[in-house]
Amino acid sequence: MPDRSCSKLLRALLPLLAATGCDGCPSSKPYTPYTLGSAAPSGSPPPLSGVGPGAPDAGPEADAGAPDAAAPPRFAALPSVPAPEGGKRWPLDGGAVVAAPTGRTFEVGLLLDLDGDGARDLVAWTRAPDGLRGELLFAPAARPQALRTLAALPGDLAAQGCSPRVVLSQIGPSTLAFDFAPQCADQQRAAGAGATRWIAVIRLPGPAAGAGAPPELALELRLRTPPPDEALSAALEVADRDADGRDDLVVSVGLSGALRPFPAPAGAASELRAPLVFLDRPAGLSRDAAQPGETLRALAASLLRDARGKSTAPAVAASAQRLRRFHAALCADAAGGGGAIAGRDAARAGEALVWTGAGPVRCAEPGLAAAIDHAEAVAASTRGAPIAAVAALDGGGAEPRTKEEGKLLAKLAPPATASAVYRTAAAPQAARPGAFGPLAFEASGALLVRTAQGVVRVDPAASTESATDIPPWPAAVHAGPAELVAVERRCDAPTLLALFRSSPDAVGEMEVPLPLLRGQGPRARRGAASPERCAGTERLPFAPLAASEGGFDIALGAALVSIDLRAAAPASSALSFPLTTPAPRGAARSPDGATLAVPAAGGLLVATAGGAARLWSGGDLAQATACAPANGGARVACVVGAAAVIFEAK
Repeated sequence: MPDRSCSKLLRALLPLLAATGCDGCPSSKPYTPYTLGSAAPSGSPPPLSGVGPGAPDAGPEADAGAPDAAAPPRFAALPSVPAPEGGKRWPLDGGAVVAAPTGRTFEVGLLLDLDGDGARDLVAWTRAPDGLRGELLFAPAARPQALRTLAALPGDLAAQGCSPRVVLSQIGPSTLAFDFAPQCADQQRAAGAGATRWIAVIRLPGPAAGAGAPPELALELRLRTPPPDEALSAALEVADRDADGRDDLVVSVGLSGALRPFPAPAGAASELRAPLVFLDRPAGLSRDAAQPGETLRALAASLLRDARGKSTAPAVAASAQRLRRFHAALCADAAGGGGAIAGRDAARAGEALVWTGAGPVRCAEPGLAAAIDHAEAVAASTRGAPIAAVAALDGGGAEPRTKEEGKLLAKLAPPATASAVYRTAAAPQAARPGAFGPLAFEASGALLVRTAQGVVRVDPAASTESATDIPPWPAAVHAGPAELVAVERRCDAPTLLALFRSSPDAVGEMEVPLPLLRGQGPRARRGAASPERCAGTERLPFAPLAASEGGFDIALGAALVSIDLRAAAPASSALSFPLTTPAPRGAARSPDGATLAVPAAGGLLVATAGGAARLWSGGDLAQATACAPANGGARVACVVGAAAVIFEAK
């Protein structure tokens, strides 16, 4: 079935992307975009085009009839040519020759008359023997040995084990683009090594620059290799957006595919795009702060519209995750989007995949994450999934970020004040976070407490506690021989990761990506002063819900996740409530499995299948851990200090 939600997202984006060409602006020049994908095109550069700068570009529309004489001519991108004579020498018009610098060879170049003297000058890429170092050089025809470096490949972009492919083209009357793309056999290894595409935009001198003025570097772009199953692209378009007679630049960035374990979108929903706009000013290119924020806000607004429709709401959760990922990949100031490392390597520490010469892209959209969360929560509410809605609004234990969020949360999970009705004398056995807890209700309403000496049965109605011969249940979370160890948030991983050992004697731990992005889950620190700064590796609290031979069910706040270990490559997926798996003792579920109690949204979320979800707070719940509900959810027992406390709520 087509993803209608994502189709609407793309339809909302089209007018904004069309505006980047400024078709309705005075003196606009709609030049053909020059596209750069995350995987370099195969084959050799095309031959030198016979269509010169400013000539009409024969496209598909040429067969439909005569071109509109009033329309400005399109600029046909002028590709470079391979270097002649083995790359050691490049002949110019009139018999002059440009010699390659010592230790370098020419690879590709363009011959253009840049100073108006009738002789073509040379702009060429020279490389070292390893191909991983080089410079873009300019040689004027009048002084062919007066080589000038326009741009040098940054030394930290040499990706070992990858071979580069370079493309040099004239993409506008006064603009060149040089594209250095590492070609790596293994995308996963390339992404881990930080293999990065480097694009240099060169401005050619205009008449006002005076005779002999050289070209100059106007902009650098870096496109980091995304994780496997994702693809990053950039389309460059030159147009006079502000009608000042100077060529402005639009870089339309696209992200397609999906991280593991998210499902890959299909059809028109396979790519999200947003523009970076650079206006040509006397001092150089200046980025327009309005973009990509306007496009991202339009995408979030489209999500909210879909969230309110019965037919479109089911697709919103997947679309919201794609938009969160796109935001984090594009913007270093997105929650979880950048890293703690400053300067040129800032993007490498986190998810941000795009960098300009001025540093990582900052989109200045602090409310975008909340808008996406709100849309996902509304969609979950529309389809009758209050637990999923609360998970979307959960700020990692923080209060709702907006009044609208607070109202929606109160509607989905009305607040309830908890009070203690019984405190045990028996001391629950200590357990590490993420283990099966020491408390479990019985169907009768009695509470079992696992202590260091054995299992004690507590009858709160009679205020009695007595030892039993019930074997203590294990604390470790096992699925056959495998043990769930931890859930981590890492700076170098775009999703949360579950760690498990394949057997008790296994050396090391295995990882399973979870269907939650790095900025999601408990202690996401949303609203912090510097959300883009990552704190290294953080182990997150989670509540085990079930374990069987096939895998694990866990809760990270109100987000429910299933981890399947049956396949050769373990996988994970979002889990719907109510669960169908049996509830083991010590899980955050009732004996019949129909009620769960998990920390979420600053309180304890208690939800029963077929009943209302409520958000408990008050009493000692702020200090409570390892909570377990009774059948029906009227009571919840938690560890508070050295005792077990039974709570009821009003």
